[in-house]
Amino acid sequence: MSQPTLEASSHPSPQENHVEQFLAKFPDYRKALWLAARSEEEGQGDPSYQGWQWSDVEMHPTRVLKLVIEGIAKINMRTRRATYYLLKESDLVKTVLKSSILK
Repeated sequence: MSQPTLEASSHPSPQENHVEQFLAKFPDYRKALWLAARSEEEGQGDPSYQGWQWSDVEMHPTRVLKLVIEGIAKINMRTRRATYYLLKESDLVKTVLKSSILK
């Protein structure tokens, strides 16, 4: 019974596959995802951290919206002045980014 669990853990999850396929199709998003993950890591200890903005990931807002549409990021807070985003699964994105570097 433990063997199927081991097999399942060695295969990427559907969400992981989705992120890998997205980056294969749109490799220019790699830097933005890396910057977003780094921003979220830096903001972990700050209770007032709301998320990252388009300028933090050096990408036009319409392109950041594609991450939301694809289900990789979400809008955490929207004000009249700014929109703050968070990765839906920050650890998964970091894993995919690290594994793609090793390939």
